[in-house]
Amino acid sequence: MTEFDLFKRICIFLPLLCLVLWGGEFAFAGSEETILVNAEIPPNSPKVSVIILKFTDGNPDNNPWTNSSTENAMDFGTLTYLLADRSNAGLFYSPNGFCVVIFSESFGKPYEIWSSCLGISDGVNFLPAGSFGLTPVYSEKDKFVWPGGEKEQGGMPAGATLGEAGPAVHPLKLIYSSESGEATARIIQAYYGLPPYKAGGAVPFPGFTPIPLSQPPGQYSGTVKITIALK
Repeated sequence: MTEFDLFKRICIFLPLLCLVLWGGEFAFAGSEETILVNAEIPPNSPKVSVIILKFTDGNPDNNPWTNSSTENAMDFGTLTYLLADRSNAGLFYSPNGFCVVIFSESFGKPYEIWSSCLGISDGVNFLPAGSFGLTPVYSEKDKFVWPGGEKEQGGMPAGATLGEAGPAVHPLKLIYSSESGEATARIIQAYYGLPPYKAGGAVPFPGFTPIPLSQPPGQYSGTVKITIALK
């Protein structure tokens, strides 16, 4: 190989080497951007909301959504001692009744719904604790409604239970206890009333105590609290 041939090879190799080195540097050079990612889990403890429905017809179809009005409170108005046939009931009562429709949101956690009431009083005197009644009801026809659709809730989940009918004046009376495991959202009806005896003298609920005609007159009031808690 002559000196001229060697010179030509060096002249060809050096540009190729520079190209490889420059190309390699280009391949690894660049910039980067860091993108922040955020997501918030909202409070997910079980919660409830309610709708108060007032009915004046005795709710003969056992459907509080018919022949009822939406209210902000349970105002029984002036009590009466006269029955529909104008006979004397022998006690004070209200022909009006209320259904508190309770919507639960479980976030998949087992839960219980409770009612508490410390009494109905005029500040001095109390109505008999057994005169104010609470009856929990589950209706598979109650519907979840959202924009563009609705769905009946269906039967009560296996393992879930309703509380028993009885006096609403109670520090913590059970309305509903969900199923175990991954519990589902449900709609529960809670009927509150100051009823008379039923036809034939039967009591309207266990533990009933009538409001006597000797009850001191006055404006009586109280509160009912609906609570949901983890089981």
